[in-house]
Amino acid sequence: MTVHDVNRLLARTINVCPDLGAAAEAGYTVELTAREFDLFRQAGFSAVRLGVYWAAHCGAGPDFRIAPEILDRVRGYLDLATERGMAVVLTNFLDRELIADPPSYLARLLAITGQVAAACADRPSSVVLEPYAEPHDALDPLWNDTLRDLLVAVRAADPGRAVVVGPGSYNNARMLPQLSLPTDPHLIVTVHQYWPITFTMQGETWLGTATPGGDPRSWLGTAWTGTDRERAELAAGYAGVAAWAAAGDHPIFVGEFGTSNNADLDSRARWTGYNRQLAEEHGFSWGCWSFGPTFALYDFGTHRWHEPLLRALMP
Repeated sequence: MTVHDVNRLLARTINVCPDLGAAAEAGYTVELTAREFDLFRQAGFSAVRLGVYWAAHCGAGPDFRIAPEILDRVRGYLDLATERGMAVVLTNFLDRELIADPPSYLARLLAITGQVAAACADRPSSVVLEPYAEPHDALDPLWNDTLRDLLVAVRAADPGRAVVVGPGSYNNARMLPQLSLPTDPHLIVTVHQYWPITFTMQGETWLGTATPGGDPRSWLGTAWTGTDRERAELAAGYAGVAAWAAAGDHPIFVGEFGTSNNADLDSRARWTGYNRQLAEEHGFSWGCWSFGPTFALYDFGTHRWHEPLLRALMP
Protein backbone atom coordinates (compact mmCIF):
# COMPACT_ATOMS: atom_id res chain seq x y z
CA MET A 1 0.00 0.00 0.00
CA THR A 2 1.50 3.35 -1.05
CA VAL A 3 1.29 6.47 1.07
CA HIS A 4 -1.26 7.84 -1.41
CA ASP A 5 -3.37 4.73 -0.81
CA VAL A 6 -3.17 5.28 2.94
CA ASN A 7 -4.14 8.93 2.52
CA ARG A 8 -7.24 7.86 0.62
CA LEU A 9 -8.32 5.91 3.72
CA LEU A 10 -8.47 9.28 5.49
CA ALA A 11 -10.88 10.65 2.88
CA ARG A 12 -13.63 11.57 5.37
CA THR A 13 -12.18 11.94 8.85
CA ILE A 14 -13.77 13.11 12.09
CA ASN A 15 -11.66 14.67 14.82
CA VAL A 16 -12.17 13.74 18.45
CA CYS A 17 -10.06 14.08 21.60
CA PRO A 18 -10.63 11.37 24.24
CA ASP A 19 -10.92 12.25 27.90
CA LEU A 20 -8.18 10.21 29.56
CA GLY A 21 -8.53 11.78 32.99
CA ALA A 22 -5.97 14.59 33.01
CA ALA A 23 -7.04 17.99 34.29
CA ALA A 24 -5.40 19.61 31.25
CA GLU A 25 -7.88 17.79 29.00
CA ALA A 26 -10.95 19.46 30.48
CA GLY A 27 -13.16 21.40 28.12
CA TYR A 28 -12.30 19.91 24.74
CA THR A 29 -12.40 16.14 25.28
CA VAL A 30 -15.18 13.54 25.33
CA GLU A 31 -15.65 10.10 26.84
CA LEU A 32 -15.07 7.60 24.05
CA THR A 33 -16.81 4.23 23.93
CA ALA A 34 -17.80 1.75 21.24
CA ARG A 35 -21.02 3.74 20.80
CA GLU A 36 -19.14 6.78 19.48
CA PHE A 37 -17.21 4.70 16.97
CA ASP A 38 -20.52 3.22 15.81
CA LEU A 39 -21.85 6.76 15.34
CA PHE A 40 -18.81 7.73 13.29
CA ARG A 41 -19.08 4.72 11.01
CA GLN A 42 -22.85 4.98 10.56
CA ALA A 43 -22.57 8.67 9.68
CA GLY A 44 -20.20 7.84 6.82
CA PHE A 45 -16.78 8.76 8.18
CA SER A 46 -13.91 6.65 6.90
CA ALA A 47 -11.42 7.56 9.62
CA VAL A 48 -10.99 9.05 13.08
CA ARG A 49 -8.26 11.48 14.09
CA LEU A 50 -7.61 10.91 17.78
CA GLY A 51 -5.97 13.82 19.56
CA VAL A 52 -4.15 12.59 22.68
CA TYR A 53 -2.42 14.90 25.15
CA TRP A 54 0.40 12.42 25.71
CA ALA A 55 2.54 14.82 27.76
CA ALA A 56 -0.17 14.90 30.42
CA HIS A 57 0.20 11.15 30.93
CA CYS A 58 3.93 10.51 31.12
CA GLY A 59 6.39 10.41 33.99
CA ALA A 60 9.60 12.27 34.64
CA GLY A 61 12.80 12.02 32.67
CA PRO A 62 14.97 10.56 31.49
CA ASP A 63 12.50 7.87 30.36
CA PHE A 64 9.29 9.94 30.31
CA ARG A 65 7.35 6.69 30.52
CA ILE A 66 3.74 6.92 29.36
CA ALA A 67 1.33 5.41 31.88
CA PRO A 68 0.70 1.83 30.69
CA GLU A 69 -3.04 2.06 31.33
CA ILE A 70 -3.23 5.10 29.02
CA LEU A 71 -1.39 3.29 26.25
CA ASP A 72 -3.76 0.35 26.69
CA ARG A 73 -6.83 2.58 26.45
CA VAL A 74 -5.59 4.24 23.30
CA ARG A 75 -4.71 0.92 21.73
CA GLY A 76 -8.27 -0.12 22.53
CA TYR A 77 -9.57 2.89 20.57
CA LEU A 78 -7.45 1.80 17.61
CA ASP A 79 -9.06 -1.63 17.80
CA LEU A 80 -12.58 -0.17 17.97
CA ALA A 81 -11.90 1.80 14.80
CA THR A 82 -10.23 -1.09 12.98
CA GLU A 83 -13.10 -3.46 13.85
CA ARG A 84 -15.44 -1.01 12.09
CA GLY A 85 -13.28 -0.69 9.00
CA MET A 86 -12.07 2.79 9.88
CA ALA A 87 -8.58 4.22 9.65
CA VAL A 88 -7.04 6.24 12.48
CA VAL A 89 -4.70 9.20 12.68
CA LEU A 90 -3.19 8.98 16.17
CA THR A 91 -2.08 12.49 16.99
CA ASN A 92 0.15 13.92 19.69
CA PHE A 93 -2.12 16.82 20.54
CA LEU A 94 -1.00 19.75 22.72
CA ASP A 95 2.06 20.21 24.89
CA ARG A 96 1.96 23.66 26.41
CA GLU A 97 5.33 23.25 28.13
CA LEU A 98 6.99 22.25 24.86
CA ILE A 99 5.61 25.31 23.07
CA ALA A 100 6.72 27.63 25.86
CA ASP A 101 10.26 26.22 26.11
CA PRO A 102 11.10 23.78 23.30
CA PRO A 103 14.75 23.04 24.21
CA SER A 104 13.72 21.91 27.70
CA TYR A 105 11.02 19.53 26.46
CA LEU A 106 12.26 18.14 23.15
CA ALA A 107 13.67 15.06 24.89
CA ARG A 108 10.21 14.32 26.30
CA LEU A 109 8.62 14.80 22.87
CA LEU A 110 11.05 12.34 21.30
CA ALA A 111 10.54 9.82 24.11
CA ILE A 112 6.76 10.01 23.71
CA THR A 113 7.08 9.60 19.95
CA GLY A 114 9.18 6.46 20.25
CA GLN A 115 6.89 4.88 22.82
CA VAL A 116 3.74 5.54 20.80
CA ALA A 117 5.36 4.20 17.63
CA ALA A 118 6.43 1.03 19.42
CA ALA A 119 2.96 0.56 20.93
CA CYS A 120 1.35 0.82 17.49
CA ALA A 121 3.90 -1.14 15.48
CA ASP A 122 1.70 -4.24 15.40
CA ARG A 123 -1.37 -2.36 14.20
CA PRO A 124 -2.51 -2.42 10.54
CA SER A 125 -1.34 0.15 7.98
CA SER A 126 -4.67 1.95 8.37
CA VAL A 127 -3.28 3.35 11.63
CA VAL A 128 -1.31 6.53 10.87
CA LEU A 129 0.91 8.42 13.33
CA GLU A 130 1.10 12.19 13.74
CA PRO A 131 4.05 12.85 16.09
CA TYR A 132 3.03 16.42 16.88
CA ALA A 133 0.17 18.63 15.72
CA GLU A 134 0.22 22.38 15.24
CA PRO A 135 3.77 23.47 16.09
CA HIS A 136 3.84 27.21 16.70
CA ASP A 137 5.52 30.14 18.42
CA ALA A 138 8.91 29.17 19.90
CA LEU A 139 8.84 25.77 18.21
CA ASP A 140 8.51 27.22 14.70
CA PRO A 141 12.19 28.06 14.08
CA LEU A 142 13.18 24.60 15.32
CA TRP A 143 10.47 22.70 13.53
CA ASN A 144 12.30 21.41 10.43
CA ASP A 145 15.09 19.94 12.55
CA THR A 146 12.57 18.59 15.06
CA LEU A 147 10.66 16.83 12.28
CA ARG A 148 13.77 14.90 11.35
CA ASP A 149 14.36 13.86 14.94
CA LEU A 150 10.73 12.79 15.32
CA LEU A 151 10.92 10.67 12.20
CA VAL A 152 14.09 8.96 13.46
CA ALA A 153 12.20 8.09 16.66
CA VAL A 154 9.27 6.65 14.70
CA ARG A 155 11.43 4.71 12.26
CA ALA A 156 13.43 3.06 15.04
CA ALA A 157 10.22 1.28 16.04
CA ASP A 158 8.27 1.17 12.79
CA PRO A 159 10.10 1.61 9.47
CA GLY A 160 7.10 1.63 7.13
CA ARG A 161 4.27 3.38 9.00
CA ALA A 162 2.56 6.34 7.31
CA VAL A 163 3.32 9.52 9.25
CA VAL A 164 1.45 12.84 9.12
CA VAL A 165 3.58 16.00 9.26
CA GLY A 166 2.82 19.62 8.54
CA PRO A 167 4.20 23.15 8.50
CA GLY A 168 4.60 25.54 11.39
CA SER A 169 2.32 28.27 12.67
CA TYR A 170 -0.43 25.77 13.61
CA ASN A 171 -0.01 23.75 10.37
CA ASN A 172 -0.81 26.88 8.39
CA ALA A 173 -0.82 26.32 4.62
CA ARG A 174 0.94 29.65 4.14
CA MET A 175 3.96 28.12 5.86
CA LEU A 176 4.34 25.26 3.37
CA PRO A 177 7.20 27.00 1.51
CA GLN A 178 9.17 26.99 4.77
CA LEU A 179 8.58 23.27 5.40
CA SER A 180 11.65 21.13 4.76
CA LEU A 181 10.60 17.50 4.64
CA PRO A 182 12.88 14.60 5.52
CA THR A 183 13.48 12.10 2.76
CA ASP A 184 10.90 9.42 3.49
CA PRO A 185 8.39 7.71 1.16
CA HIS A 186 5.70 7.38 3.86
CA LEU A 187 4.86 11.02 4.66
CA ILE A 188 1.42 12.60 4.42
CA VAL A 189 1.46 16.39 4.61
CA THR A 190 -1.25 18.08 6.66
CA VAL A 191 -2.59 21.62 6.74
CA HIS A 192 -5.29 23.12 8.98
CA GLN A 193 -7.88 25.50 7.56
CA TYR A 194 -9.79 28.00 9.72
CA TRP A 195 -9.94 30.95 7.36
CA PRO A 196 -11.49 33.45 7.81
CA ILE A 197 -10.91 33.34 11.55
CA THR A 198 -13.30 36.20 12.20
CA PHE A 199 -16.01 33.75 11.16
CA THR A 200 -14.69 30.35 12.31
CA MET A 201 -13.29 31.53 15.66
CA GLN A 202 -15.92 34.08 16.64
CA GLY A 203 -16.41 34.33 20.37
CA GLU A 204 -13.58 31.90 21.17
CA THR A 205 -12.11 33.77 24.11
CA TRP A 206 -9.32 31.21 24.63
CA LEU A 207 -7.57 32.95 21.72
CA GLY A 208 -7.06 36.01 23.89
CA THR A 209 -7.57 39.57 22.71
CA ALA A 210 -4.30 40.15 20.88
CA THR A 211 -5.12 38.26 17.68
CA PRO A 212 -4.45 39.92 14.29
CA GLY A 213 -8.19 40.51 13.98
CA GLY A 214 -8.68 41.82 17.50
CA ASP A 215 -10.94 40.48 20.25
CA PRO A 216 -12.86 37.33 19.13
CA ARG A 217 -15.87 38.57 21.08
CA SER A 218 -16.14 41.43 18.59
CA TRP A 219 -16.55 38.89 15.79
CA LEU A 220 -19.77 37.45 17.17
CA GLY A 221 -22.53 37.54 14.58
CA THR A 222 -20.15 37.19 11.61
CA ALA A 223 -21.81 35.17 8.85
CA TRP A 224 -20.38 33.28 5.89
CA THR A 225 -22.87 33.55 3.06
CA GLY A 226 -20.81 32.04 0.26
CA THR A 227 -20.42 35.16 -1.89
CA ASP A 228 -18.20 35.01 -4.96
CA ARG A 229 -15.49 36.86 -3.04
CA GLU A 230 -15.70 34.53 -0.04
CA ARG A 231 -15.56 31.44 -2.22
CA ALA A 232 -12.72 32.78 -4.35
CA GLU A 233 -10.67 33.48 -1.23
CA LEU A 234 -10.97 29.88 -0.03
CA ALA A 235 -10.50 28.43 -3.51
CA ALA A 236 -7.25 30.34 -3.95
CA GLY A 237 -5.92 28.90 -0.71
CA TYR A 238 -6.69 25.33 -1.72
CA ALA A 239 -5.22 25.89 -5.18
CA GLY A 240 -1.99 27.08 -3.60
CA VAL A 241 -1.76 23.92 -1.48
CA ALA A 242 -2.46 21.79 -4.56
CA ALA A 243 0.31 23.47 -6.54
CA TRP A 244 2.80 22.94 -3.72
CA ALA A 245 1.76 19.29 -3.36
CA ALA A 246 1.99 18.59 -7.08
CA ALA A 247 5.54 19.93 -7.23
CA GLY A 248 6.70 17.29 -4.76
CA ASP A 249 4.07 14.56 -5.30
CA HIS A 250 2.94 14.93 -1.68
CA PRO A 251 -0.42 13.54 -0.49
CA ILE A 252 -2.40 16.18 1.39
CA PHE A 253 -4.60 15.71 4.45
CA VAL A 254 -6.59 18.77 5.48
CA GLY A 255 -6.42 17.53 9.04
CA GLU A 256 -8.64 20.19 10.57
CA PHE A 257 -11.30 22.57 9.40
CA GLY A 258 -14.27 23.62 11.47
CA THR A 259 -16.40 26.37 12.92
CA SER A 260 -17.16 27.63 16.40
CA ASN A 261 -20.43 26.68 18.03
CA ASN A 262 -20.92 30.45 18.34
CA ALA A 263 -21.47 30.86 14.58
CA ASP A 264 -24.94 30.50 13.09
CA LEU A 265 -25.70 27.00 11.87
CA ASP A 266 -26.56 27.92 8.27
CA SER A 267 -23.26 29.74 7.82
CA ARG A 268 -21.40 26.89 9.45
CA ALA A 269 -22.98 24.42 7.02
CA ARG A 270 -22.22 26.56 3.96
CA TRP A 271 -18.58 27.07 4.96
CA THR A 272 -18.12 23.42 5.91
CA GLY A 273 -19.62 22.16 2.68
CA TYR A 274 -17.48 24.40 0.53
CA ASN A 275 -14.27 23.37 2.30
CA ARG A 276 -15.23 19.73 1.87
CA GLN A 277 -15.93 20.34 -1.82
CA LEU A 278 -12.61 22.09 -2.43
CA ALA A 279 -10.64 19.39 -0.63
CA GLU A 280 -12.28 16.63 -2.64
CA GLU A 281 -11.87 18.48 -5.95
CA HIS A 282 -8.11 18.59 -5.33
CA GLY A 283 -7.90 14.97 -4.20
CA PHE A 284 -7.14 15.84 -0.58
CA SER A 285 -8.36 13.78 2.34
CA TRP A 286 -10.00 15.83 5.07
CA GLY A 287 -10.71 15.89 8.79
CA CYS A 288 -13.53 18.00 10.20
CA TRP A 289 -13.04 19.52 13.64
CA SER A 290 -14.77 18.16 15.64
CA PHE A 291 -17.19 15.60 17.02
CA GLY A 292 -17.45 17.84 20.08
CA PRO A 293 -17.83 19.44 22.51
CA THR A 294 -16.17 22.43 20.83
CA PHE A 295 -16.79 23.28 17.15
CA ALA A 296 -19.29 20.47 17.47
CA LEU A 297 -20.79 18.35 14.73
CA TYR A 298 -22.79 16.49 17.37
CA ASP A 299 -25.32 17.81 19.88
CA PHE A 300 -24.65 16.12 23.22
CA GLY A 301 -27.88 17.47 24.65
CA THR A 302 -30.17 15.82 22.10
CA HIS A 303 -27.75 13.00 21.23
CA ARG A 304 -28.10 13.80 17.55
CA TRP A 305 -25.87 15.11 14.78
CA HIS A 306 -26.27 18.70 13.72
CA GLU A 307 -27.90 17.57 10.48
CA PRO A 308 -26.99 20.61 8.32
CA LEU A 309 -23.31 20.07 9.16
CA LEU A 310 -23.45 16.34 8.57
CA ARG A 311 -25.19 16.85 5.21
CA ALA A 312 -22.50 19.39 4.26
CA LEU A 313 -19.88 16.68 4.83
CA MET A 314 -21.81 13.72 3.44
CA PRO A 315 -23.90 15.10 0.55
